[in-house]
Amino acid sequence: MIDFFYLGPPKTASTWVFECLKEHPQICATEQSESNYFDVNFYKGEAWYESLYPPQTDGQLKIDCTPTYINSVQALERILTHNPDAKFAFGVRNPVERAFSGYWHVQRLGHITYTFEEILDTYVWFRAWVEPGLISAHIAWLMQHVEAHNIMPVYFDDLKDNPEQIVKDLYSFLDIESSFIPETLTKKVNVARPKNTLSARVGHKLFEKMGHKAFSGKKEYLEGIPPPFREELNALCAPEIEALSECLGRDLTGWIKT
Repeated sequence: MIDFFYLGPPKTASTWVFECLKEHPQICATEQSESNYFDVNFYKGEAWYESLYPPQTDGQLKIDCTPTYINSVQALERILTHNPDAKFAFGVRNPVERAFSGYWHVQRLGHITYTFEEILDTYVWFRAWVEPGLISAHIAWLMQHVEAHNIMPVYFDDLKDNPEQIVKDLYSFLDIESSFIPETLTKKVNVARPKNTLSARVGHKLFEKMGHKAFSGKKEYLEGIPPPFREELNALCAPEIEALSECLGRDLTGWIKT
């Protein structure tokens, strides 16, 4: 029985959250995050799922941190069938910033050649980078089917400002020792890196030491989203941000103006 699920979406510090939880002695976790059992690998069966976990000791909670669960109501339904009393947390991040972060993460590896400004040219690209962050409808569904005390939003902006408090809040939410300090707390996980070429990596190290971040191999990422295109994406995501604000009871509409 899995006790806790971190639902994502991708690029909301889900890997960092997983590592902080995994270090806690009262947590039983898979070696790697993202089992994807309840969405992609459900056909493999419970025995396969169980085989991913180490032996569980007395008092430990089992967790599953898969960032794509939040994008699938079918996965959420399967989870509640598996454990109706499960606890859930999910990341809340500006969908425009989240899309850009996801795009850069793949673009730097050389897997795509189009620019971020071209992601609206085809639905496939929109679906890849923008849609995963449009989670208000699924959060509303979750809140209709799960008791409020079993749900915890993790706001990306709060996490950046005070990661230690977020970790303590997560531990308290799970009713485990909240004074435990994981080594991952002060580590950067899945942060923006230079493009995956030798020249970019060498340049990154050189210019980072010199303090010239604009030439460090991630210039496009550091320059950010061009203002005209940001305005277009803000307008596109405005209904989602407003729905998310209403659903969570926290005003997030400042994202529309950034």
